Amino acid sequence: MIIRGTADEIQLATLTRILDDYCEQAGIEGSHPAREHLARRLIALFSGGIDSPDHIKMALDGVASDWRPSTQP
Repeated sequence: MIIRGTADEIQLATLTRILDDYCEQAGIEGSHPAREHLARRLIALFSGGIDSPDHIKMALDGVASDWRPSTQP
């Protein structure tokens, strides 16, 4: 599934599903700026050759931590 230019329809559907699932689990709403930020990062990872959903999700964890609300007062 490695690409260097554009993604086909199936690849885009897969990436969208990964983003949707990730944002839902992280509590990131559709209109939150973090979603767009994560989408850009996801495309960069995929374009760079990372095509495993698990590897993409792990890589997004570091990016998403900047957007998650703090649990400490």
